[in-house]
Amino acid sequence: MSLYPIQLFYESIQNEQYFQIGSFKKPIGLDGGLVASFLDPFSHTEWAKLPALFVEINYIKVPFLIKNSIATAHKTVVYLGLIQSKTEAYRVRNLPLFLPIALKPRWVKATLPYSLIDGFVEEVVLGQLGTIQAIYTMREQYMMAVDHRDKELLIPYCKPFLVSVDEISKKVTIRLPEGYLEAML
Repeated sequence: MSLYPIQLFYESIQNEQYFQIGSFKKPIGLDGGLVASFLDPFSHTEWAKLPALFVEINYIKVPFLIKNSIATAHKTVVYLGLIQSKTEAYRVRNLPLFLPIALKPRWVKATLPYSLIDGFVEEVVLGQLGTIQAIYTMREQYMMAVDHRDKELLIPYCKPFLVSVDEISKKVTIRLPEGYLEAML
């Protein structure tokens, strides 16, 4: 039984306010189940409260009612109301999933990299590279957009790039692979 009001989803459509939570991966079973992959760890109890979610199809957020979901320690299988077969499930495979922005505080922990915007990025050998202008989410990966010599340098926010993160002083120390900086600029 969903506990979040469907009204949140209607308001999200009207205001076009969403945030990405992950994407669908491969279909599973013959009845239209899809394995969901999430950007951040989440509570299975929060997932059970959702009446619907948005799937981005051709840059448009399309609402789908959640018919059923099965969450285990290793994967979450989602069954959507309008998807009845494995063939239909293939149409939404690898597409991003979104929720209304009003649910973001409940889903996203404060320690995510969004708090690092306007912080500094320092490379262990090269020194200070620049400031973080934005954080992008690309295929289940956070990317820091760093202003480096008036150009945007994209750096993955993950191991093995990250050496340390100081959220209080907004400083990220990274180690770039050899040739990365030259290849990206």
